Amino acid sequence: FNNKRILGTVPVEPDGSAYFSVPADRFLYFQLLDANGMMIQSMRSGTIVRPGETLGCVGCHEDRQSAVGNHPMAATRREPSKLQPFYGPERLYNYYAEVQPVFDRNCVKCHDYGKPGTKKVTLAGDLGIIFNASYVELRSKGLVNVPGAGPTKTYDPYAWGSHTSKLVQVLQKGHNDVKLSKEDFDRIVTWIDLNAPYYPTYASAYPNNRFGRSPLDDRQLGELGHLTGVGMSPTAVSFTRPEMSPCLAKLDKSDPKYAQALAIIRAGKAMLAQRPRAEMPGFKPIGPDAQREAKYDVLASELRRMRQAIAAGRKLALPVDGGKKY
Repeated sequence: FNNKRILGTVPVEPDGSAYFSVPADRFLYFQLLDANGMMIQSMRSGTIVRPGETLGCVGCHEDRQSAVGNHPMAATRREPSKLQPFYGPERLYNYYAEVQPVFDRNCVKCHDYGKPGTKKVTLAGDLGIIFNASYVELRSKGLVNVPGAGPTKTYDPYAWGSHTSKLVQVLQKGHNDVKLSKEDFDRIVTWIDLNAPYYPTYASAYPNNRFGRSPLDDRQLGELGHLTGVGMSPTAVSFTRPEMSPCLAKLDKSDPKYAQALAIIRAGKAMLAQRPRAEMPGFKPIGPDAQREAKYDVLASELRRMRQAIAAGRKLALPVDGGKKY
């Protein structure tokens, strides 16, 4: 579930070799992709390359005390490849921004609330208590195959990710008249191969509410559950279209409880507009998360300053705080 950024993609030669440039001082991990951009295997650890350093895989994937042979690998006979970006600049991968638009363009005409396709899966983008509707449906109905937060065992190639996910298999076989563009297909399989994360950041705009994500507090959720007689599951509420909230389905619109319940959900929608959640544009963390991120920003800035000095071979004056050097 770690937040991830896609730095880019590089080619692999017919002999299996690759030679490429990466940003220095970044924590990196690699995935091997097939011709369709689908993951074959994923690195479970990471590495860091220093400025000007050339790093290979000998030591972990080869015996460092044996010769590698006298046949140069194809990739080393040319200049290093440059990273090819993933549909735009480097950014934290955000399900709501990267994947949901694909479903909006291609799927919700049948898989929206009240449509025939919801008997199998709802792919609407409506924001719920914790996640959005489509994300909860895809994960809870087993349509994507990922380890999630565990277990820790080692998986064989092709054992998890897009190759073994029912969602991708349906799309590859053809589903009614749905024909995804290459970019739309890439966005779905890449999300799955990144271990199907939802939020781009752990930081929260609602640290005191359920899971740090709900715009409604426990009192409001309890009252809503009492009025509707429905448990407040992740799919019970739509803050995007309050009237479409599944928890309202059993209430008659003439029942006073319906109006009261709808008012609570609308209050949640208004709160999200005022204070966007982490998957939404305009998000800003508050409370301890805001303080923590401000601290990290200062530390990251100082670390960049130190690394620039090291790379340039010059001394660096330490900052002074309250008359004391640190």
